[in-house]
Amino acid sequence: MNIKPAIIPYTLSELETKMDVFKNQTDWVHLDVVDGNFATGASWNNPIDLELIDGRAKIEVHLMVEKPEDVVSSWVTVVDRLIMHIESTDHLDVLLESLQHTNIKIGLALLLETPLDQIEPYLQTKQIDLVQLMSIENIGHHGEVFSEATLEKIKNLREMWPEGVIQVDGGINLEIVSEVLAAGASSVVVGSALWNSVDPVDTFEQFKKI
Repeated sequence: MNIKPAIIPYTLSELETKMDVFKNQTDWVHLDVVDGNFATGASWNNPIDLELIDGRAKIEVHLMVEKPEDVVSSWVTVVDRLIMHIESTDHLDVLLESLQHTNIKIGLALLLETPLDQIEPYLQTKQIDLVQLMSIENIGHHGEVFSEATLEKIKNLREMWPEGVIQVDGGINLEIVSEVLAAGASSVVVGSALWNSVDPVDTFEQFKKI
């Protein structure tokens, strides 16, 4: 199981501070970028800033933005994986094709209400290496409640994609994570359960022991 701490930064200083907390704890950090349109509550959104952070973990950026094709060129040189929503663009096939010449890993995210048949055409290609299932109704915010409907969705996706990497994002806490993994998830993204705890590093270690 892979546990990734999630950060929704609103300033470069906040980004640096929170990344520093986990710099010796994990190989990957999950960075949420929100445009205020596709999801409410605009966040920090300046990829060039990442060049200023030394000794950092690998970064996957979750682009909760409309028309990701307009911004991906700014991210591909500074992060290790791009996760984009299939609902956010009318040109997904063209966008994925344009990224094939890069070395970056690509993930596709689905909103809670999006049926799995939307992702099925991409599961057997080499264009993506991860599918991220959102498990909350209101994306772009930490502290939302996990939707139990996600568990069946994970099981169904695992049947469709037996060897694939399934990541679950939203409302993950120490009480629900075992059920998420038992349903077939490979990886989970954890936000408020870490940042609202007294000791985020200790809580992260508890997740890793599950």
